[in-house]
Amino acid sequence: MLALVIAASLIIGFIVAAGMIGKESRRLSLQPRQPVWRLEEAAAFVEGELPFDVAANIDDGTMKQLLRIHLNQLQFTSDPGEGGQIAEEATSIQNVYRDARSQGVEVARPMVDAVVKAHLRYLEVIGALGAAPGTE
Repeated sequence: MLALVIAASLIIGFIVAAGMIGKESRRLSLQPRQPVWRLEEAAAFVEGELPFDVAANIDDGTMKQLLRIHLNQLQFTSDPGEGGQIAEEATSIQNVYRDARSQGVEVARPMVDAVVKAHLRYLEVIGALGAAPGTE
């Protein structure tokens, strides 16, 4: 009799646990995925988007450093009170160029211009910029 009660309680516990796990996994699967910025992925995307003359003159380390500078600028200098808008593209390029030069990165303005524009396209592709999916 005791074995029957233990077996029944184990079966009921398993059914309840499986139902809760199923309910939570269904709820989580309906939520939109959060964009994730990865340096290697961003560098590969930007490298493919750069014009030939810029890609020929910029090395991998410099490009990754520019991407980090630009991302830090977007994270720490954008004003959330403006509806999540980022700074103007020209201002953003100027600030990235100034920050890169102050950090000792040898880079020309056209290189920064091309890298920032391609990086903004990458951020739009992964869903980090623009309207969130399903909110339109």
